[in-house]
Amino acid sequence: MEFLNAITAQEALEQIRSFPLHQSRSSAIETGKALGRVLAADVKAAENIPPFSRSLVDGYAVVAKDTYGAKETSPAFLSLIGQVAVGEDATLSLHEGQTIYLATGAMIPAGTEAVVMQEYTRVTSDAVEVTKALRKGENIVFAGEDIQRETVVLTKGTRLGPFDLGVLSALGVTKVEVFDKPRVGLISSGNEIVDIETASPPPGTVRDINRYAITGLLEQTGCDVTFLGIARDTLDDISEKLKKAEEFDLILVSGGSSKGQADFITDCIERLGGKILFHGINIRPGKPTIFGSLWSKPIFGLPGHPVSCSMVVIRFVAQLVKDMAGQRAEITPPLRGVLSTNVPSSYGVEEYVRVRVENSDQGLAVSPLFGKSSVVSSLSKAHGYVVVAEGREGLEQGEWLEVNLFG
Repeated sequence: MEFLNAITAQEALEQIRSFPLHQSRSSAIETGKALGRVLAADVKAAENIPPFSRSLVDGYAVVAKDTYGAKETSPAFLSLIGQVAVGEDATLSLHEGQTIYLATGAMIPAGTEAVVMQEYTRVTSDAVEVTKALRKGENIVFAGEDIQRETVVLTKGTRLGPFDLGVLSALGVTKVEVFDKPRVGLISSGNEIVDIETASPPPGTVRDINRYAITGLLEQTGCDVTFLGIARDTLDDISEKLKKAEEFDLILVSGGSSKGQADFITDCIERLGGKILFHGINIRPGKPTIFGSLWSKPIFGLPGHPVSCSMVVIRFVAQLVKDMAGQRAEITPPLRGVLSTNVPSSYGVEEYVRVRVENSDQGLAVSPLFGKSSVVSSLSKAHGYVVVAEGREGLEQGEWLEVNLFG
């Protein structure tokens, strides 16, 4: 395959997401440890939530028609027959002309049609005056109104957030079936790469930025990432590191994807019996991206420059990881803002421009952070990125556009 016979970003995504994946494994884990995990089966409610009708306010249980016409100057007079505290069984029954005091969250007594807030009552020696008319159901949450028994409350493919754990807890679900996390084997490559613990990198070398950026991005997406070491620019060393990755679900090699005399990733994949599916995406940054198959596992050769590498992980690798994790497509409303300055671009290339988003008098102001693909600080300063489509020669100041947020 000729190097950089580049395909479009859409074509790349289609090839990546059509890769034949092994069926995801799953296991049952404790609900308290399930944050960020992906459900492997629907969760049905085994009971109603709430399990009994409850008062939403501190106030008085009433029969609704007893309050019709009630107002400050002409209150309804009701006889107080008792009270129900939170956590108590409501053994009293309510009839016309009567009222019962209820604390917020208390069980609703039989016969109750509404609860009048305490602020709209006056208590006398022998009665409770109600100064507001109520409709049936006011200030009551009924049994099963939140969740009804036998309904699906969380669907397969849901990535569990804090509030999902709250729903599971309300239902008494102590364990959930979740997909196992995709296992990613990560290799850094390049004679110039040294470990971050190197106090004074020798001239011509750089610390391994991509290892930590990639690991953070993918663990945030829901993976287990194992670093397999730094490979030097030889066929033998890269091949040996790749052999260590055979047990993983996804293989990533950072660096060595450009076509230079020291770039051996494509040769090593083919040497080990793999296949290159494409080499080059018509994007900036990140054009020299490799995608292939090795031991029936997907493998990426990522650009070495930190911004290029990170943008390819965000835009392409993360999509495959979510598929591997069994996560269904998320529907996230786009963040829209006004561009603060012109953004030049080249026609025929999809470009990713890092941006900051800040409040302004016109709404959200989107400010580009211009910088070369090796300027890693631009990622730290950016809130997200905007896409300049292939068919555009740039973006214009004042233009409304969508911002893809990092994290």
